[in-house]
Amino acid sequence: MDSPKNRGMRDWQVFIRTVEAGSLSVAAKELNMTTGAVSKIISKLEEYTCTSLLIRDTHGIELTIAGRLAYNKALEITGLFADLLEELRNPQKQIRGVLKLSAPVILAEFLANHWAQEFMEIWPGTQIQLDARESSELSQDVPDLDNLILRSGKPENENIVYRELPGLKVVLIATQEYIDNNGCPHHPHDLLQHNVFNLRHNGFGSTLKFTKEDESYEISDLNNMSLSSNNHLSLINLCIEGKGITLGTPGWMKSAYAQQAKLITLMPDWTLDLVPVYLAWRPRKIYSPLFVAFRDYIEKKWIER
Repeated sequence: MDSPKNRGMRDWQVFIRTVEAGSLSVAAKELNMTTGAVSKIISKLEEYTCTSLLIRDTHGIELTIAGRLAYNKALEITGLFADLLEELRNPQKQIRGVLKLSAPVILAEFLANHWAQEFMEIWPGTQIQLDARESSELSQDVPDLDNLILRSGKPENENIVYRELPGLKVVLIATQEYIDNNGCPHHPHDLLQHNVFNLRHNGFGSTLKFTKEDESYEISDLNNMSLSSNNHLSLINLCIEGKGITLGTPGWMKSAYAQQAKLITLMPDWTLDLVPVYLAWRPRKIYSPLFVAFRDYIEKKWIER
């Protein structure tokens, strides 16, 4: 399989990584290779298969019809090969090995990092690689090669498996300094007079729906003049500096960092819709003991957070 003639399993993995990165240069960076080396591997695969797999231009890459077929089949073959290696290397079904978890930045910095460390302490011989990535990066047409993805918003790709977790509760937060200088909102319509940062994040949407007993109130495009970002932590850091109001999560609010910042939950009698949260991964015929144990552990920690 790894002869120069057919380019080997590793070359097909480079092809898969390139398709999913959407760029030769991005794939090269993630694979710790040069762009030229990645391009050469793709060209050799095309030479061996006697067909064009990718269309390259200044905007990135696009799969040809043959490339799409090759990608789908390569996923199956590399998955089966990984299953074979797992059965041969771990016949006793021990929980060991390396696994990657991707999560949005704020969860990676304040929650998932602790969960991963605790899991490794429970199961010596395991290694968890934590990638902090924003949701926009995790919602491309083709999911990354990550072993496990924790994300907000339902995955749209039918080629992956996902498990819905309890929704994420979010609240509006600000510092006492901001409230002292700008007043405290008591009703959602009061927010129109404040600087409310917009979170452009998969699962949050552009409309905030507030509920208080039998009353509900919706605000669309809360403040077009406010800063928006897909990076939750960037907005929270501005909030901590007293620059405005933004969304926060109760789980994160328990961190020492948030407590030191003396953040205040605003309008506690008004609740916002829960943000849908999912664990997503690639379908496989056989899952390693490590994957099953870690997936279930992350679900348990999410519920308990």
